[in-house]
Amino acid sequence: MGILKRLFGPPEPEPPPRGVLALAAPLARPAVHVVKSTGQTPSYLGGTPPLPGGMAWPSRDGTPLTFLACLDLASLHATLPVPWLPATGRLLFFYDAEKQPWGFDPKDRGSWAVMRAGDGPDVASPAAVTALARHAVTFTKIDSYPSWERPEVTALGLTDAEAEILIDASDAVFGKAPHHQVGGFPDPVQGDEMELECQLVSHGLYCGDSSGYLSRQAATLRDGAADWRLLLQVDSDDDLGVMWGDGGILYFWIREEDARAGRFDQAWVVLQCH
Repeated sequence: MGILKRLFGPPEPEPPPRGVLALAAPLARPAVHVVKSTGQTPSYLGGTPPLPGGMAWPSRDGTPLTFLACLDLASLHATLPVPWLPATGRLLFFYDAEKQPWGFDPKDRGSWAVMRAGDGPDVASPAAVTALARHAVTFTKIDSYPSWERPEVTALGLTDAEAEILIDASDAVFGKAPHHQVGGFPDPVQGDEMELECQLVSHGLYCGDSSGYLSRQAATLRDGAADWRLLLQVDSDDDLGVMWGDGGILYFWIREEDARAGRFDQAWVVLQCH
């Protein structure tokens, strides 16, 4: 009867959840939540920031890219010293918010831009730019956790109930605010292999299907995926006036060595949505 019960009876109940956050704590990475503020701050989302003299507004096929964010690096470092980012100046983020390229095609290069500006005098923005609503932002340090798809989480052997606890804890750090973030682990919408995607597509491999991932060249490039860092994650945000696909998230990635060298023109973007 015992064997028959195991074969045909109700499923065995899952064991009670363990201390999931304690198990996952060694895997956590510090990150910065970018939170909208009512005060005056040097960092902001949207608007039309003036560009430093000699710096042209980025465009694609003659159309100016949409400005997304200005992050003051000194303020960022006061919240969380990110060792691979400069400690001074500002980072400006732009994207083709009209066409919304996914980033899995090498031809998407040029549909976004990340530029570092100093703290000196600025010049006016071009009149042709259509601005998003401007919102001042502040920074809050958070813990980010790897998703259930990452091998280090798979190795924990979490039950479904335990995995839900980890997912809920990852979401809870944002409260009810959009998941705008610098550094740490991404908050993936579709699949959590964005570092590999960036590595392959930035080297000319098409990643809109399996062909790029299965190519001979991909095998020689895979190890380089570990060099990519999450530079900025921009959530869909009604206040800002952006919707990435169907409620998705936009991710700016960069190799650590490029960030340290100030080569922000080498950043790559991935868009994911439901």
